[in-house]
Amino acid sequence: MSDLILAGTAKGLFTFKRNNGKWDVGVDFEGKTVYSIGQAGERLLASPSTEWTGTELAFSDDHGATWQVKEGDPLAFPEETDTALARIWQISSDESGRIFFGVEPSALFYSDDGAESWQMVEGLWNHPHREHWVPGFGGKCLHTFLKLNEDTWIAGMSTGGVYRTEDGGKTWEACNQKIVAPFLPEKTPEFGQCVHKIAFHPADPDTLFLQHHWGVYRSDDAGQTWKNISEGKDLPTDFGFACVSNKPDTAFIIPIHSDGFRTFPEGKARVYKTEDRGETWKPLSKGLPQENSFDCVLRDSFSSNHEDLSFGTTGGSLYFSEDNGESWETVADHLPRITCVRVY
Repeated sequence: MSDLILAGTAKGLFTFKRNNGKWDVGVDFEGKTVYSIGQAGERLLASPSTEWTGTELAFSDDHGATWQVKEGDPLAFPEETDTALARIWQISSDESGRIFFGVEPSALFYSDDGAESWQMVEGLWNHPHREHWVPGFGGKCLHTFLKLNEDTWIAGMSTGGVYRTEDGGKTWEACNQKIVAPFLPEKTPEFGQCVHKIAFHPADPDTLFLQHHWGVYRSDDAGQTWKNISEGKDLPTDFGFACVSNKPDTAFIIPIHSDGFRTFPEGKARVYKTEDRGETWKPLSKGLPQENSFDCVLRDSFSSNHEDLSFGTTGGSLYFSEDNGESWETVADHLPRITCVRVY
């Protein structure tokens, strides 16, 4: 059972710890936007930022009770790139303790010493498509990194799409086959799709789920090709941002009305779940507001920890489920705009 939820917001990092059935709350980095949260071993990491002070990287080694900001640059592009770090959008780690950072402008870094130093994955940075990648509404960000095995990695970026390496980051190829981009002259281009989030379960690294700007997709070959699993299905819309997977064959998405009206469809907060790889979808709404709930969930604001799930909204509501989404409780209302969530 999870006892810790971290919610990054536009005004700080809110920490919720369960205490005798209730959630005690604390806040750190007051006034700063926290775009990413991650974990490496027992260490928690977060990236607060402001327009004036830039991006920082912070650590907690006591379950979020206290935080220490890393001295100096959190990450830095090589001088010859003539590029500055805008934001850290994604923090993840592997079993060896290596920490990966997906950043803006679209690039991937890693650290083998707890983020004391870092290296840029030059194979992705030097990809010939780079000059053609353009920012999405949230910026030109590498927002998803998945390590399927030692050599096969997946990167999702806005608006480059899905990129894949089979040699540990040395070379990359665009893998967006059959992902439709209605906003582009070529509807199924090699790259340029506005991928919002990609998820998988480590027990089945061949199966990936993807929430696109338009459409939900599944890959059965570790991200090489994709199949639409939202067409003709009982979903209120195929637009959305968040996607998580906590079991093989299982994925959760949170549909949003449309690109132009980014709120819950019909004013109802609903999480949709598939347990058969997207063949059918089930709405989960018990405990969630079902009237006049015109809210939205961003790409990194949905998190799972086994059967525990949590998501936060741009309107500042934070929800939690400990029964695989069958029922939900409200952890907090009236928080600042929630930008990322992690449940531990």
